[in-house]
Amino acid sequence: MSARKSERLLNLLIALLSTRRYLTKHELREMIEGYRGGTVASFERQFERDKEELRQLGVPIETGANTADTDEEYGYRINRADFELPPLAFSAEELAALGVAAQVWQDSVAATHTAQAIEALQAGGAAPDPALLPTVHPRIAVRDANFEAAYEAVTTRRELSFGYAGRPRRVQPWKLIQRRGQWYVFGLDPDRGEDRFFKLSRFTAAAEPTGRVGAVVVPDDADERAARLEPVVGVEAVVALRDGVPHSWPEAEPADWAGPLPAGFTAHRVRQGNEDLVIDEVAAAGADAILLAPEDLRRRLIARLRGMAG
Repeated sequence: MSARKSERLLNLLIALLSTRRYLTKHELREMIEGYRGGTVASFERQFERDKEELRQLGVPIETGANTADTDEEYGYRINRADFELPPLAFSAEELAALGVAAQVWQDSVAATHTAQAIEALQAGGAAPDPALLPTVHPRIAVRDANFEAAYEAVTTRRELSFGYAGRPRRVQPWKLIQRRGQWYVFGLDPDRGEDRFFKLSRFTAAAEPTGRVGAVVVPDDADERAARLEPVVGVEAVVALRDGVPHSWPEAEPADWAGPLPAGFTAHRVRQGNEDLVIDEVAAAGADAILLAPEDLRRRLIARLRGMAG
């Protein structure tokens, strides 16, 4: 669509939205820059095409007269109530989930997109209130220098070139996957003609997205193929969580605990992909979580907290 046509359609849309009464063809021809000049017949054809195109886009253009029982020329308008989206509304649980998701990406990789999404929610009157968000601060650990390039390649569907085992390699990426604290890029290896996993920490040369945006086609069964990657080996622990405070343990379940517990805490059995993730989550929760067992994890957590305190 040409810029001139886009501007004309937008002006027509604005004109029909900005009026409470029906606007006649004559009035629209005088109001809209793209309709002025030329013959009446050319305007009629152009207006009919534009009107039909807006309707095909889902714009509800009404036809009618401003006065009943009159010979007045019929006109056009858009009922704002039919055109505008309904007010955004989320439950308390959904707002909490949105807020936690906004906290997850602490790197520059997705910070801009996250900020734009929150601004859009604020404009619609449905942004999460930071004061109501959980006190825990979930994080996705991204320590690999090649993560940003791999993330960009996956989201823009471009081929990724990199070094692996000292040789130049490339992949048409489908997914980024985290397993046991390690990141993998999964996709089609065009040189070998098969799908493969590449561990980011084993890259020997910097990764770089190449080629045209949207060139990579992700197959429908990409998730099923990715299931071949070594499954997460769960680590189980017992953690005392403060009652009434939201937490980030998705599979926490009440646990029997014979030992003493501080007032206002309940013991829970939790699972994570590895020991470091358990320690990370408890440390991030601050005073709202206490690691009770196993004892070796408890000692490691205490050592970390003492090191942080200096």
